[in-house]
Amino acid sequence: LDRLGRRMTQIVEVGRRVLAPFCSLGRWYNETAKRHPVATGVWTSGLKTSAADAFAQKVLEGREEMDWKRHATFCTFGFLYLGGFQYWLYNVKFTQWCGPITSRFGHKASAPIKTFIDQAIHHPFMYFPTFYAIKASVTGKPMSYAVDKYKSEIWTSVKTLWTVWVPLQLINFAFVPRHLRVPYVAGVSFGWTMILSVMQGKFDKTAEVSESKLLSDSVRETMPSVSSSSNMPMPAAAVAQAKDL
Repeated sequence: LDRLGRRMTQIVEVGRRVLAPFCSLGRWYNETAKRHPVATGVWTSGLKTSAADAFAQKVLEGREEMDWKRHATFCTFGFLYLGGFQYWLYNVKFTQWCGPITSRFGHKASAPIKTFIDQAIHHPFMYFPTFYAIKASVTGKPMSYAVDKYKSEIWTSVKTLWTVWVPLQLINFAFVPRHLRVPYVAGVSFGWTMILSVMQGKFDKTAEVSESKLLSDSVRETMPSVSSSSNMPMPAAAVAQAKDL
């Protein structure tokens, strides 16, 4: 028993030494988020989004070359919208809107209301339109491109979003401290960003195939008219002139 006890003590000590750097990093991150919540949210969200899109393209999709326009879309969206705007939305506006309920019944009572606002209003009518607008700007497309993308993809995107984010946001608004909410969203959304990135790759590929098919169909439609015009009989004057020659 003494030998077993000494062995267990050694294992626990090794575990502490292995985990010590990660615990120190976690404490440093928590303190940094308290002192600089906005900057922490912006950098965490931006870097996370960049890493998730790169992972999706190179590992999940197996691309030999990065789609840099797609990557720039996700980076811009991650730094500006996810890190900046969502900090203000989650920590300022949601707190104001649901403050009376939270103060009277606690965070667990207001969490379903915040989740409903986030998933049923914010994401369908702000998050995705902003994403498509940024994508259009980065790729040099007109805003009509963003509108068409929104109309054709929103329902599929929202259904996928809800399966991931409804339970996670309930946890976020009920238990996570305010200064860690954007980092929490950034951390767990690494997987969501990969899903969104892969979905965008498939959507774009499907659109390219559809455009090429429409182009080939239009070419086929013009071919009979060209061939029929080449087989039209020569005018009588031209026939007479040919006989004189």
